[in-house]
Amino acid sequence: MAIGAQPERVRAAAGDRAGEIVTAGSLGDIRDAALRAEASSLWLLDSSATPSEGALDTLVDRADQPAVSLPVDDRDAPLEWLVGRFAESDLARLVDAVNDRRVPLRHTYVISLLIPRELVIEHAPPDPGRFGRYAGSEWTARVFASTPGMLVPESRVRIGRLAPGSPRHAMRMARTGVWGRGEALRELHRSVLAGSSVAALR
Repeated sequence: MAIGAQPERVRAAAGDRAGEIVTAGSLGDIRDAALRAEASSLWLLDSSATPSEGALDTLVDRADQPAVSLPVDDRDAPLEWLVGRFAESDLARLVDAVNDRRVPLRHTYVISLLIPRELVIEHAPPDPGRFGRYAGSEWTARVFASTPGMLVPESRVRIGRLAPGSPRHAMRMARTGVWGRGEALRELHRSVLAGSSVAALR
């Protein structure tokens, strides 16, 4: 499923793996798009992202649960702030997952996510109007609470330019309890700085 424009890029990235391409105009439209799809699993790919070779194949090996690609920059360095939060409280599960080259997540941005179609339909969709850029994190927190998501570091996706989060959306997200205290403070700080930089250019 292509989130945003350019569904042809998703077709090229998926190759023979994709039986159909369904476009969601925004993240808030993914549930409606999932209802139109027929496949049992959906690859939710942001139109600004460029998957590495084999990114989807690596995720398919984890198709029994939500599987998340590692976001990287142009130098192939991980973008930690886009990964989300690890489910570090369950140490035994974390160790088992790391040994299997996966890491359990509490939430993440929706950039490259392979997920069973039924989960997308089951949960209320993300709300970009309320949470802005953080809508995917709020949504995956709800989804992963019932069906744990896994970061698959071998699957990588290069990220294009992302619009900064706004302080208003960051405050709303902080009140959901999805973020830990450190996450909330860091993102609030980042959103305020981004807003100041934009204002300085006017």
